[in-house]
Amino acid sequence: MANEVEVYETDWCGVTLGVRKYLMNARIPYEYHNIEQDQHADDFVLTMSDGRRRFPLVLMEERILTSPTLSELQQALDDYRVRPSTSRD
Repeated sequence: MANEVEVYETDWCGVTLGVRKYLMNARIPYEYHNIEQDQHADDFVLTMSDGRRRFPLVLMEERILTSPTLSELQQALDDYRVRPSTSRD
């Protein structure tokens, strides 16, 4: 995995936009998978959430969060010691 955090989502979901904004503001690198444009991403979401599309689905190592609150997301980032990017890419 290129990044420690992967986010599976759609562009129209408000919760998803909040998660992406939170990660960007915290300078946490993440890999974005749009399930409407990537069939493999859609299949993964369905497999990991009992056949339902629940957004966003956030993957960190072996932990999967579905529709996390920002405090749940921050707790997972802290648990896995995910830190902001220091590169200026």
